[in-house]
Amino acid sequence: MARMKRHPGTIEKRGRALRVILYAGGKRHTFTLPTTDRREAVEFARRKHAELERLVERERHGLPGSMTVAALFDKFEKERLPLLTASTRRTYAISLALFRAFFVEGLKNLRVDQIRPGHVKDYLNWRRTHSKGRAVASNRTLQKDRATLHSVFSFAEELELREGNPVGRVSVPKADPRDPVILSDEQYEELLAAGAGRPMLRLYVLVLGETGARCESEALYLKWEDVDFEGGFLRIASGRDGHRTKSGKGRWVPMTQRLKQAMRDHFARFRFATYNGTQVPWIFHHERSRRRAEAGERIASLRASFTAAVEEAKLPPDLHQHDLRHRRITTWLAEGANPVHVKEAVGHSDLRTTMAYTHLAREHLHALVSPDRAGPSENLGSA
Repeated sequence: MARMKRHPGTIEKRGRALRVILYAGGKRHTFTLPTTDRREAVEFARRKHAELERLVERERHGLPGSMTVAALFDKFEKERLPLLTASTRRTYAISLALFRAFFVEGLKNLRVDQIRPGHVKDYLNWRRTHSKGRAVASNRTLQKDRATLHSVFSFAEELELREGNPVGRVSVPKADPRDPVILSDEQYEELLAAGAGRPMLRLYVLVLGETGARCESEALYLKWEDVDFEGGFLRIASGRDGHRTKSGKGRWVPMTQRLKQAMRDHFARFRFATYNGTQVPWIFHHERSRRRAEAGERIASLRASFTAAVEEAKLPPDLHQHDLRHRRITTWLAEGANPVHVKEAVGHSDLRTTMAYTHLAREHLHALVSPDRAGPSENLGSA
């Protein structure tokens, strides 16, 4: 039996293995190593004892000594997800289910401080072949999962459960960003025409297309009280009834005359309608009870109806609801609107995000080949 220097504990030989006994915080910890190399055991003992001492120190300060990844995922889901928008919560929930499958079930629920960059790389490789409805997950999907996992381990850093974020040391999978579908004026009118006879859908398309509001996290949370006809604004509220916008800030968005008139028509038809004897606060609500919704309840999604309208209007099949937000920002910039005003209207937190849309507004590029611009040969003169 050999007494280890500087570390309270011993290393004992057990057949073809070595047993390391360490003491920290008045507790005994035993580890069996499948090796007979004593130097390897000593190095392990030094690292492990330092780790145990850190855990003891955390406990002295009232912090949890350690936490498994399963407990971390549960804590993140309970404390952080409620602060996100509804659509982001759904996306994170999908990723967390996959994290549990890999880190909890596959890796046997390691402690948070034991997760290394190699584990993250292994997860991304595993995730590539675990995609619902597809043979292989796209790199965009891997990017989203990596971003979510980075948020989870940043949360672990805040809790002082580990030092450093293992995800930050794993490169982001490369993927071309999706180019939004920017409808022409004619296509936009065709989409609105496809919503004729469906008042909730048509007004929804107008709100998205005329204000640039985010679809399911903003437009569908509008209440009657959010419409200011006299001033000509819609209020995008955040923090009301536990709902928040992506930025966490509310704002006012100007209404076009077309949207204002459509909103007046909607008010005349639905503002004082009652469902089961009760008036509802929501602009977008179910007009009749269905299998999963009661008449008067807030509409949580119009994605299926939007997709059906896109098909009916024979528009590009990859058109997304969010593309109408891109279209509004793009047209405002192309018309020469002040980017600062556009930023405020659409709720961007950084002007650079707004200015990134200029690559979609192509009109200003005509100036490069306008008749007023002389070509190189014309500027050289006759030599």
